[in-house]
Amino acid sequence: MHFTTVLLATVAAVAAAPAKRQTIGAPCADVHIFLAKGWNEPYPGRQGKLAGAICYDLPSCDYEDIQFWNPPEADYYRCPDSKLILSGYSQGANVAGDILGGGGGNFGNESVFCTVGTNPGLDPETSPGNKLAAALIFGDNRHVADQPYNVLSGAGINADNPRFPESLANMNKFSDKIRSWCDATDPVCAATGPGPFIVENHLNYFDIYTDEAAGWVKYMLTL
Repeated sequence: MHFTTVLLATVAAVAAAPAKRQTIGAPCADVHIFLAKGWNEPYPGRQGKLAGAICYDLPSCDYEDIQFWNPPEADYYRCPDSKLILSGYSQGANVAGDILGGGGGNFGNESVFCTVGTNPGLDPETSPGNKLAAALIFGDNRHVADQPYNVLSGAGINADNPRFPESLANMNKFSDKIRSWCDATDPVCAATGPGPFIVENHLNYFDIYTDEAAGWVKYMLTL
């Protein structure tokens, strides 16, 4: 099944009912989405629209919000047969990238500096990495230019704090399953670019690209 065919079949999905949030003790869904929200958003944030579009017309699909006490690995071991979708927006895009490639290190400058503890990335050959069907990243505050999965006008621009080489190398083991959206006028993911910067273009990814993103995920689920 071609991506364009799946995309056309998904055009009506934005107006569909919201996706079902997974509840404690609920049966495992065939497709399970992990959402890493942006800074200061309520759960599920702007990505709730995306989850609804992905789950639209799928017989068994749900989502959960990534919270620090509820990492994706914990759910996988409860539902080892589910196909997994990972999506992160803004600060949550950083979280999604750390899940894939591993995180940690020193960040900031002389006035604002912090050290983040390390975590290993997923292994695409073992669980739960081998159940990942697709990973979506929007407005990434650690965006790295010229990666094969980058799309939109900011594809060739770095964020202020691009992902460290070791983490990027690990993340790129999943390069055929990742898509990263960055507009060149987004002041977060394209912060080192020439601008002009438009804050709204960091906030409106899901108003513009939800159908495209959901269609791509549904295509990836057929592979």
